[in-house]
Amino acid sequence: MKLKDLYELVWSKPLKQICKEHELAYTDFKQLCTENKIPLPELGYWTKLRFGKPVSKTALPLEIDFHKEIDLEVYIKVKENFETTPKIPYPKKIHPLVTRAKKELNITKSYIDAVGRMKWDRQKNVLPIHTDQKIQKRALKFMNIFLFYMEQRGMKIKFEYGRCNVELYNQTIEINLRQKYHRVRITDDTGWSRLEFVKSNKLEFLTGYHARKGWLDTEKIKIEERIPNILDFIEKDLTYWRDVRKQQEEEKKIEEIELHKQQEIERLQKIEEDKTVQLFTDAENWQRAELLRKFMDAKKENEISKGTFNKETEKWLAWVTTKINDLNPFQN
Repeated sequence: MKLKDLYELVWSKPLKQICKEHELAYTDFKQLCTENKIPLPELGYWTKLRFGKPVSKTALPLEIDFHKEIDLEVYIKVKENFETTPKIPYPKKIHPLVTRAKKELNITKSYIDAVGRMKWDRQKNVLPIHTDQKIQKRALKFMNIFLFYMEQRGMKIKFEYGRCNVELYNQTIEINLRQKYHRVRITDDTGWSRLEFVKSNKLEFLTGYHARKGWLDTEKIKIEERIPNILDFIEKDLTYWRDVRKQQEEEKKIEEIELHKQQEIERLQKIEEDKTVQLFTDAENWQRAELLRKFMDAKKENEISKGTFNKETEKWLAWVTTKINDLNPFQN
């Protein structure tokens, strides 16, 4: 979040409401605003605003960096009763995927190397662990615990399209474990500023494909202790998508049934239309056949009365008879 966005957030709703929605510690969040010179609404501001009384919004100081990045995750509130957070026992066995990841990471000299090898690692179906050597051991331990309890819930790891996913109910969600870097704006002696990535010793677990959900180490709780919460989220997400897919399949079946019904209606309508067209065609042909028959009889009588009836006339009468028979639907 940029500093300007944080300023807009502070002036959009009361601080206590912001802290509740974002699970932030009130004191830490207020201190964050003070340190970054973000002006806060005065006492009674929201009451005046609610009753339509005139209020004024204090502008950001011009000398501050509006685009400075603020990481709110660092200030996520931790519950006071830490005893309610279950301690996760470490599995007795090392998971084969962790063993494979450890073997591959042994040749990684730095976090930059790990980032550079991400594409290559994906091709080799290695767990997505991207840290420097200092916290690699802890990252591997985290993954071992995660995989153990994940499999206890009936989930499994699936490598697909160069990604590492957790699979349940034939639904997948991508996972990634990395070392947290913070973006910090650095200003040099000439006044030019730039963003630099500053390494922390915190682990961050991410899940999802686009709008990712993340869990980050805090000063009071490590993400190892949040594995049950992570797995709860993953299970809930995959269950949701299973139900969505199931609903989609049911809707598709209903659509196919309705389509079949519509096609049958259209088929019967076409048959009825064809029968009607044929009826009128037969009636018209019958009228034409009767007209030709009368004309043929009249011509025959005329030829006989004149005494000009001959073989040519007989041939013509035979030809006309075939035409009458072709037209007459009763003959066909």
